[in-house]
Amino acid sequence: MRQTATESVEEQNLTRSEQALLEALLNPENRIKSVTDICKIAKVDRATYYRAFAKPHFAELYNRRSVDLVKQSVASVLNTFVREAQRGSFQHGKVVLEMAGVYTEKSDVRHSGHVSTDVEIVIGVDEYET
Repeated sequence: MRQTATESVEEQNLTRSEQALLEALLNPENRIKSVTDICKIAKVDRATYYRAFAKPHFAELYNRRSVDLVKQSVASVLNTFVREAQRGSFQHGKVVLEMAGVYTEKSDVRHSGHVSTDVEIVIGVDEYET
């Protein structure tokens, strides 16, 4: 993952505890772990976790880095979906076609209630006096 100069400076402004916490949070192996488990991995207490996220720059850095990790995974996910679609998987094919904008699930829309059909039509007529 490439870091911008701004992110590098922001990370330098983090405490050692915050850096350890950020590393633990961004590790894909820890994605479904609890706050308590993340804190144990980072060797920080829960108060440090909550103080870090109370700082806007920490939360913004975490969010940006998380989005970058997701973006890095998109290509391999797309390739997997295309491969499975080519193997005949209807569900994978459907998703690929939806993403390409060539397929939209048909939906049955129903309306309950009153719809007014009273429309006033005004036709302009030029009147000439003779």
